[in-house]
Amino acid sequence: MSVKKLFLCFLVLFLLFWACQQAEDQSESDGKLKVVATIFPIYDFARNIGGDKVNVTMLLPPATDAHNYELKPEDIVKVSKADIFLFTNFEMEQWAYKIIKAAGEKTNVLAVETGSGTILLPLNEGDGHEKDASKFDPHIWLDLDNAQKMIDNIANSFIKKDSRHSDYYLKNAQKYKLKLIALDQRYRKELAKCQTKTILHAGHWAFAYLAHKYDLIYIAAYNSSADTEPSPQNIFALVEKIKGQNVPYIYYEDLVAPRLAQTIAKETGTGLLKLSNGHDISKKDMKSDLSFTSLMEANLETLKKGMQCR
Repeated sequence: MSVKKLFLCFLVLFLLFWACQQAEDQSESDGKLKVVATIFPIYDFARNIGGDKVNVTMLLPPATDAHNYELKPEDIVKVSKADIFLFTNFEMEQWAYKIIKAAGEKTNVLAVETGSGTILLPLNEGDGHEKDASKFDPHIWLDLDNAQKMIDNIANSFIKKDSRHSDYYLKNAQKYKLKLIALDQRYRKELAKCQTKTILHAGHWAFAYLAHKYDLIYIAAYNSSADTEPSPQNIFALVEKIKGQNVPYIYYEDLVAPRLAQTIAKETGTGLLKLSNGHDISKKDMKSDLSFTSLMEANLETLKKGMQCR
């Protein structure tokens, strides 16, 4: 390569670097908090609370299992450039301590356990439980009281980093909590008169908080993460319970392949309904006008159909 061509290559690289740096500097000078949230519920809470005062990005790509996520170097870089890092707790994101330690050594990023102070339910005893590092169900946002506590924790972290707009964050947080209170009242009212109170779930243990909140009976095929397989004993036990209780529908999760659910439905003559665990979302969902509240509203309609509510 000639000296002239080499110089031109260096010039192009320099200009590209300069343009990227200018874009980054512009982003940093807009005065908005830079927030990284691990999963969708936290991401959605944060963008509702922060409004136009924050830039929120979701760390985990859509259609990713948060339980067993493997960190990438770019994840640590992304968090190290943020003002605030939001995660659920060490039950959900057991890998969070690694990213907090790595990013925190270089920056003043504020790491926030949004689930701090929430009520935790133990995982159901049975196959898979003894092998799990976690002993508690991490899907805390499906109890709307817990979701409100998470919102308070997020709002407080925004205020800690940007006290000038504290009234703005508190107002948005209160507005969002009122939405959740209204939704909770709908759940209580509309699930009060149903022919069955049982959620039979052909998937992993994910809806215990929702069932506990509204006095429902919850039975799942297995208790460990969604990428494992249930034991034959658990499948047989679930089939026997379905036959014994004569329920019209069984449920499966958003992104979990419904093969097991289809097999059980065929064996028992039941219908299939999809429930959202609130954090497993697709790329298509992210591009649409999806929200946590819309997911919970859809779950309510699904439960009303499945439990034959009046």
